[in-house]
Amino acid sequence: MSASKTILLVDDDQDMREALSEQFSLHGGFRIVEAATAGEGISKAEDHRADLIVLDVDLPDMDGREACRIMR
Repeated sequence: MSASKTILLVDDDQDMREALSEQFSLHGGFRIVEAATAGEGISKAEDHRADLIVLDVDLPDMDGREACRIMR
């Protein structure tokens, strides 16, 4: 992989975020940005140009589908 790709992980389950982050980091070339809530994810999506967003649907502050609509 020539250029680093940014992945935004949005999930309120810290263990899930850590597991996904660990798996992506095994392959190198990825920069991982994490968020625990939809609001935090939306904010980080504005600050970081993510190449991929992994977004949980069942978040404590907002439905993930609504967060996805806002991020678009």
